[in-house]
Amino acid sequence: MSHCVLRRPAAYPHHMSDEQLVAVSPRHSVYLASELCALVTRPPQKDFVVRTLAKRAAGSLPLMTAEMVIASIETREQFPLARTYPLHFRKTYFPGRMHGDPKDEYEYLSRAAEVLQLPPPIGHTPRTFRTCLIPGTPYSRLSPFGNSQPESNIWKASDVPLATAAGLWRLLEDAFDQLQRLHGSGLAHGDAELHNFIVCPSPLEILPIDFESAMRRSDLDDATWERRCELDLEPLLREAIYVQCTLGKQRGALADLAWARLDQLLKDSDRFREAIEHPANG
Repeated sequence: MSHCVLRRPAAYPHHMSDEQLVAVSPRHSVYLASELCALVTRPPQKDFVVRTLAKRAAGSLPLMTAEMVIASIETREQFPLARTYPLHFRKTYFPGRMHGDPKDEYEYLSRAAEVLQLPPPIGHTPRTFRTCLIPGTPYSRLSPFGNSQPESNIWKASDVPLATAAGLWRLLEDAFDQLQRLHGSGLAHGDAELHNFIVCPSPLEILPIDFESAMRRSDLDDATWERRCELDLEPLLREAIYVQCTLGKQRGALADLAWARLDQLLKDSDRFREAIEHPANG
């Protein structure tokens, strides 16, 4: 929606008098249209939906909606953080549909927030989960690479500017470090696809989201835990291989693990080794 501008003034000069800055996490703010800011200062009777971000369904049966909302009077009374961040993310599950327990997602994100200094969750009920907004763009939308035909990414790599590939590599290293720290704390993400990493422009950072499918080390046997951690890392490792087709072979934990698992990750692994050893920007 055009009246909700997700941006920080430090990154973009602000000239629109009909917008105001609203905090959505301890370190993120967004510009919001003045008519919506009135709902921030004077709470509505019901949560006001600013934008629908996602919907999940099974055929014609709705399962879940994910929305950006402005908290109602009742919501602010029920969840103290909603008073500080009335504009926030709300996930709602439809009654009678099978879904995970929002309480678990709240606990998973609370643990991840502690380990990784992520914006905290706001609250939960049996049917809803609320957390701070993270304004930015999913990494998957920034990447020039795709997964439908992995080998085509070798050719795409030749068109990726060096500066772009260098920036993507730094983001991947940060995301990899976060997953490693998360695993070290005894928590696996469970759905660490590239669309679940948000790149924020101000402050510049990459942050994991959506801990609905997370798993605790204490709830799994050793083999299942190890496999879960491996699956968490696979999307980042594949992307690391594609980016190195532009940059060439890199150093560090991410590069070493991607190289070691190349045969597991991609069918035509020899072609990717050749591309990395003779990169597009080499």
